[in-house]
Amino acid sequence: MNSVEERHAFSERLRAALDDAGWKSIGATALAREFNLRNDGPPVTAHATRKWMQGEAVPVQDNLQALARWLQVPAHWLRFGEGPSPLRAGEPSAPQYGVDRAAKLAGDIARLGAEQQVVVEELIGVLLKRKKSSHGQ
Repeated sequence: MNSVEERHAFSERLRAALDDAGWKSIGATALAREFNLRNDGPPVTAHATRKWMQGEAVPVQDNLQALARWLQVPAHWLRFGEGPSPLRAGEPSAPQYGVDRAAKLAGDIARLGAEQQVVVEELIGVLLKRKKSSHGQ
């Protein structure tokens, strides 16, 4: 496979992973924004993400790893397409919160202001009550 085909194949896997993660109609600007919110490294531009989505470029390794973590797919699969596809056709993604993801979420919450933290805390309380009541039916 030549480099043009590799970049195109990467963009197809990226779009499939975004779709599977619930970001079906995301554009380059929104992708850059959402990626930068989740990445501790240098920010990427919408121009860079457009290139990823159009098959004109493949992200550098650090950004590829960050994309894979965000989208919950193996980085090797995302970059090369090797191994079984982690995508579940037609199924919504079910986040697998391990210790690393929980720590990242806690860090994200800690960066919020006090009022925003209260809102997140209340939302979690509502979601937990809803989950508890749906299991009791």
